[in-house]
Amino acid sequence: MRVLKIIGSIALTLAALILAAYLGIYLWSLTMPEIPPVTLASAPNPAQDYADAMARFDALLAEERARGDIDEKCLPYVLTHGQRTERSIILFHGLTACPFQYHELAQLFYDAGYNVFVPRLPRHGYLDRTANALAELTAEELAAMMDVTADLAAGLGEEVTMAGLSLGGNVAAQGGQLRGDLRLAVPMSPALGFRFVPNLLTPALTRLILGLSPDIYIWWDPINKADFQAESGYPGFSLRALGEIYRLGLAVQALADKQPPAAQAQLVIDNWGDPAVNLGAIEALAVAWKRSGGAVATYRFPLLPWLPHDFISTDAVGANTDYTYPRLIELITTYP
Repeated sequence: MRVLKIIGSIALTLAALILAAYLGIYLWSLTMPEIPPVTLASAPNPAQDYADAMARFDALLAEERARGDIDEKCLPYVLTHGQRTERSIILFHGLTACPFQYHELAQLFYDAGYNVFVPRLPRHGYLDRTANALAELTAEELAAMMDVTADLAAGLGEEVTMAGLSLGGNVAAQGGQLRGDLRLAVPMSPALGFRFVPNLLTPALTRLILGLSPDIYIWWDPINKADFQAESGYPGFSLRALGEIYRLGLAVQALADKQPPAAQAQLVIDNWGDPAVNLGAIEALAVAWKRSGGAVATYRFPLLPWLPHDFISTDAVGANTDYTYPRLIELITTYP
């Protein structure tokens, strides 16, 4: 009996501390400037054919190379069959990663008959991995990537799929909301909020993060810091950048509550063991889409085998791509 009382006392104390932390986030956020609204809109200018799409890609690649500050393996790339195919797919990478993140999965989609386009998202993939370029990232920059990539991919395939992980999942969700010429939008673990903060408090958390000064740099590996080596990305990220990603996510969710998704179908994928993103927010987005009549399917990787937030990168801690890749190929190629 005494043991039960002790356990109960500990549980109540923990609950009180958690509630106090949530209240602290909310109250502290009130001292920060309000979140600037993000206007989401689409102005399609699709490539008319394969030649048009490749001309656009060649111009993009030339522009990226001319910058001189992009890591060669982080340049955007296409895998094509030399002509327009029945289906094409856009693959958006995650926070701190770059197009190399998809070097194996992109090949699998190519082998399945797709033409594949893997763009570089703004302020990612720089040669100087520790310059904290992400501190200047904005939700508007990310939102602008949606139309230009969908336009290019329209010339690569008769039916276009737009998929993305985490940060890239937010852009894919935006595409699902706004682009009627997408066959399928696949947000994978979109970063709509933090796992351990209730969705109700995401606006407050976002406001707090964006209002903090100075910005905070978070290392993926606090021990090795800048020496942390990832195949496709930076050793850490700006907390302000995360706030901008949440800001885009809030705008997508607000639009989903007002109007149905434009894409022909949506496939929302997440991961039960994900320690990073808010599963409740992801569920709420899918529910909003369904409620307004969207064709929506969901899939959640089970708790076991445990998967990291990044279930795409081959070098992620806990990566199990022998498990995730076949499932992703099956889900995306067969739905709807």
